[in-house]
Amino acid sequence: MSVSFALSQATVPDDVSAAGDRVPVSSPEYASSRNSDVLVAGYVAQPFYDRSDVHMTRFDDTDITLKRFGWDGDALQFPIDGGVRTVTGSQSFAFMVDFLHNKAVSRLGKGAHGRKLANPVIEDADTVGTLRGKPAPPRAKLTDVFERLEFTHGHNVLLFTPIVRLASIAPRIRPYIGIGAGVALPHVEVWFPGGRRNERTSEYQYAGPAAQLLAGFEINTGRMSYFIEYKFTVAWISAALTGDRSWLNFDMPGDLLRQVFRWWRGEEPKIGRIRTMLSAHQVAIGAGFWLRRAPAAR
Repeated sequence: MSVSFALSQATVPDDVSAAGDRVPVSSPEYASSRNSDVLVAGYVAQPFYDRSDVHMTRFDDTDITLKRFGWDGDALQFPIDGGVRTVTGSQSFAFMVDFLHNKAVSRLGKGAHGRKLANPVIEDADTVGTLRGKPAPPRAKLTDVFERLEFTHGHNVLLFTPIVRLASIAPRIRPYIGIGAGVALPHVEVWFPGGRRNERTSEYQYAGPAAQLLAGFEINTGRMSYFIEYKFTVAWISAALTGDRSWLNFDMPGDLLRQVFRWWRGEEPKIGRIRTMLSAHQVAIGAGFWLRRAPAAR
């Protein structure tokens, strides 16, 4: 979910009045009060992924690149895709902290978390490199390489995004644009055909940098704001194949702490590493609530 961006001041909220007298929108008192407010918001979204190459190295002399890998979102499978965000700033410039949860599922004939599909799609991919110590075939069926490859407890990204608010196009409606960067925190799920359970990776990881570009419209109604925006997100994933599982380590906090300890000790991944770039186009629709700060004493 993502913290909404709605710093609109096109209308004066009901609580910005005293003794029955309204404060003009242009007054310093109103601007100062509004600039100190914080918007907390949530939204839903459906990602549509670009194709990307997947490079995998593994302890069994596998060093393979699969070309133009296809990814699907599974937005309505719980937890539903979307984000939460907080926004604060001035009338024309704001800063947003945005946590986005999507899912990315490779086309192995299954949905998120391995669920069965009514019309499963299993793709082939062009390959280069070696697979289990032998030259990889020029083209391989994905299920010959992976039993599961997905980021479905979250292709999660935490993004820090400056926002510029443009001139209002109608009373209460104001467009905005933003560009930001952050980190990818996916839940990495990689299993192999015929592999042992201790070779299955199912854990949260810090996996690389991420960025987003967005543009949208905000509708301000006083204490509430509503928004619709286009988001383009990209994450450069470099995930460790560790054979570890989240439910043994208190989910995301435990997994990330364990990753820090591995880095501190200089440990290499037990099984290998997998790399790809996930870029997605999506429309986000959401709403938020303004948290008013108490006015300064005079």
